[in-house]
Amino acid sequence: MIEQFLKYVDENTLFVKSDKILIAVSGGLDSVVLLDLLFKTGFNISIAHCNFQLRGNESDMDEEFVRNLGKNYKLKTFVKVCDASDFAVTNKLSIQESARELRYNWFKEVSIKHKFDKVAVAHHFDDNLETFFINFSRGSGLSGIRGIPITNENIVRPLMFASRKEIEEYAHENNLKFREDSSNSSDKYLRNNLRHNLIPGFLELLGNSIETLRKSMTYLAEDELLFEQLIQQKRQELIEDGEGFQFMEKSKLLSLSPLKTWVYYLLKPFNFSRSVTDDISESLKDNNSGKKFFSSTHRLVSDREKLIITAQKLNTDSQEFTLDETASELLTPLHFDISTFSKTDDFKILNDKNIAYFDFEKLAFPLTLRKWKTGDKFKPLGMKGSKLLSNFFIDEKLSLLEKENVWLLESNDEIIWVVGLRTSDKYKITSQTETVYKVILQ
Repeated sequence: MIEQFLKYVDENTLFVKSDKILIAVSGGLDSVVLLDLLFKTGFNISIAHCNFQLRGNESDMDEEFVRNLGKNYKLKTFVKVCDASDFAVTNKLSIQESARELRYNWFKEVSIKHKFDKVAVAHHFDDNLETFFINFSRGSGLSGIRGIPITNENIVRPLMFASRKEIEEYAHENNLKFREDSSNSSDKYLRNNLRHNLIPGFLELLGNSIETLRKSMTYLAEDELLFEQLIQQKRQELIEDGEGFQFMEKSKLLSLSPLKTWVYYLLKPFNFSRSVTDDISESLKDNNSGKKFFSSTHRLVSDREKLIITAQKLNTDSQEFTLDETASELLTPLHFDISTFSKTDDFKILNDKNIAYFDFEKLAFPLTLRKWKTGDKFKPLGMKGSKLLSNFFIDEKLSLLEKENVWLLESNDEIIWVVGLRTSDKYKITSQTETVYKVILQ
């Protein structure tokens, strides 16, 4: 098995002799075998053990066992005691999710502090097969049914080539002692149920040969890598950057087939679930404009010709910000530079939508900065009458996202500037103006 182990490490470029490796050791069969293999093959290793306090005295005995392993192998041993149950309740996680998050967060901390190059964990082929069936039963796509990745950042899994039976045989041949986790015998967890009931029968149907399964799992993993490269190329082709947002042209998306699958994978980095991306696809087919879709981190708006994606941020829609007469700058939510000066004969108004000029004597302070709302109207510069902002936006051909980001500057509850677009005719500079109030949007 040592020869197979070294071959697998080399073929998958998991680590080299100069690497400093931290081994996750629970005290169970798999991690003890991984420890023994790495020790006998001469790698630079240390031990890490998490005591999650889930099985009372049993957990404490596991910790003591691992500490003794460290002494026997003369290796530095790191131990973390944490309350997985409490963490699960606080963070609304299952016990298994809680333990996993605590474990890997701690591995990361130890790796950074003590400069470990790799963290080796003892997942093996049977774990991978169980994960395949779990993800398959949950409706997973290719990335799920390919199983557990061999590497993930600095996490490596050098035992993925070996079956549980082969690991047991190695432990027996080398007289290795290990701890039995009593929870592994319970079928209340889906993984254990698969391990004890479904998979043995499945393997029996295959004549107890796992070589074909090994090849299939390898092919799935390689197919997924190739698939992800193709998806990434398509993302680079279709997802364009705007100012503070990203977008995709609807017409380009509608040329893809199968549409729902493409949309799901294109939007996967933005954390949209499959059910939401399916709804987005239906919206594309129906050419619905104005619909909004949300993930935990992003919002997608279906505009006339584009899907516009923005990161979710603090809602300032109902907030108002004020400017008193002496203010020379505003930093949030927009950055204004403000000046007041006497109008001279050589004064000129620059043709720049980000600079607004007002007759100071007509203003009533404090000025108010707020988001626009339905029913707002103002008298655009150069027009005789008032106009609804909603109609003004249509004339300006603003997208949904651009409309949502419009701010208004008001004086005495009257709009004096649709910021970055148009000032009000009522407050314009005239020949009678003596003092100019100038606002620059940075």
